[in-house]
Amino acid sequence: MKKLALLFIALVFSSSTFAFSWDSKEETRNLTAGISDSKEGAYNLGHNFASNIQKESPNKLKRTLGIYEYGLETNSIKVESSHVAVDEISTAKGQIKYRAMVNINYSYDVSGPNSH
Repeated sequence: MKKLALLFIALVFSSSTFAFSWDSKEETRNLTAGISDSKEGAYNLGHNFASNIQKESPNKLKRTLGIYEYGLETNSIKVESSHVAVDEISTAKGQIKYRAMVNINYSYDVSGPNSH
């Protein structure tokens, strides 16, 4: 009986090393929203892009943001905030274009073996 009790206690403690836990992650991604001939046009492209990202489903966000992590809880993906920046670029000598960049802060949950 003692051996059975010790075996049971050992099993309980060893199984805790195989327990799963949830981990929340926050990340930032910069995405190009497009190129425009004017700075104002680039800002409009960026804000429209950011607005569309906010409306995307978690499955679409997974692809758009390139989140491919083992144990990802897809439905937990959400955009926390975003902002638009415009870069001046030259595509040819003497031609100036404006590139809209959207900085997206997002979070998601992953599950996996508890390695602590």
